[in-house]
Amino acid sequence: MKLAVVSALCLLLLCGVAWGTEHPLDAEIEACMDKDPSTHGMIECAREGAKKWDAELNRAYRELMGLLSKEGQDALRTAQRAWIPWRDREFGLVGSVYGAIYNSLDGGTMWLVVNAIAEMEVVRGRTLELLAWTGELKAGKPSFAGDYPGKQTDAQLAAAMKVKNESERLGKRIGEQGAKTAAANLTAWEDFRNKNVLFMTWFYGKKGDKGFPLHARMLMNNDRVKRLEGMYEDLDREGVEESSGATETPQKIEDSREPFKGDRSLYLPAEGECDFKAYIIDPDPKGTNVRDAPGGKIIATLPHRPDDPDIITVGVAGHKNKWLSVVLHDGRKGWVFGELVGVSLRNYAPGDVAGLRTRPSPDAPATGDIFGDEEVSIIGGEGKWALVQYRHPEGHMLTGWLDPVKQCANPYSTCP
Repeated sequence: MKLAVVSALCLLLLCGVAWGTEHPLDAEIEACMDKDPSTHGMIECAREGAKKWDAELNRAYRELMGLLSKEGQDALRTAQRAWIPWRDREFGLVGSVYGAIYNSLDGGTMWLVVNAIAEMEVVRGRTLELLAWTGELKAGKPSFAGDYPGKQTDAQLAAAMKVKNESERLGKRIGEQGAKTAAANLTAWEDFRNKNVLFMTWFYGKKGDKGFPLHARMLMNNDRVKRLEGMYEDLDREGVEESSGATETPQKIEDSREPFKGDRSLYLPAEGECDFKAYIIDPDPKGTNVRDAPGGKIIATLPHRPDDPDIITVGVAGHKNKWLSVVLHDGRKGWVFGELVGVSLRNYAPGDVAGLRTRPSPDAPATGDIFGDEEVSIIGGEGKWALVQYRHPEGHMLTGWLDPVKQCANPYSTCP
């Protein structure tokens, strides 16, 4: 293994990670890699580790939400929903960086390991941050111990500008597409940073303190700069030359595409098989009935808890005439009326939109668009596509097929 790769692995996982905190999962993942130190083995360990960190993040998020007031929950939820699109953008950025190194080395497969670990570290870092806040609450009233200036300083402005500059520099190093990836990443990260700082301001009782948010943003900016510089140094050390940016101009789809002449009617099957997750949205305070057949005998009643971060999720296995065949958390199976089950939309970034389709295909004509992380009810599905209904604020009902990538079965968490 090359020294550079060893250093990268050490930086990301074992040797003083960003959050400076050890967790039992660290030892578990390290043991997995020691057991099978092959490239394939380490990648598999990192991927399994990422799943475990994601589960731990969900657990830590629910625990912290349970300790907060309503105001704190709202602030944390807002920050977490901003973290999700940044997480996805960060996966894209690290993939571009380490993909460029891998390709330049003509088979330096250990950089695939570094890529997998870098993605895992994104989730790990957020998890440890949530756990740290939980620990502070359990130990007593949180108190920010550091000193900070009462007004904006040159150092704070410089830190914000350096994030922009380092992001742009990194993007240019990996070409035109890299520049676009880095720019999208920066936009998502700044949105997350600002909303995370708002939560921190509430958490430490600094509302009305003009100096604290500026200082907290600087701390996040400084940490971000270190990460961007680290990726750039990896490119530099491995001799990846800056791309000239000369690429073919992509042909505009609308210039060559024929007007759609197919069937624009809405596909509404009476029954079918599904494979996606959702959550209970029944407003009835008495709970949600689960039946042994569509409209049949009640076999269970799920509790009503609409604002509880530990919401009730179900697996949707099929549908028949607007009834959903569901699998409960304990493995029991039953039927729930579809309009009592729903998902929220993964429209977390500014300007995000979800288009409902006439059929379960991304190429099908749209029945309409939904902006924002709205909630929709489910009346059917096919495979991982959900057939949903959405009541527009103006009153009309919008029905269509929702792409799996836009479905969020847990609006209080990471929607993995």
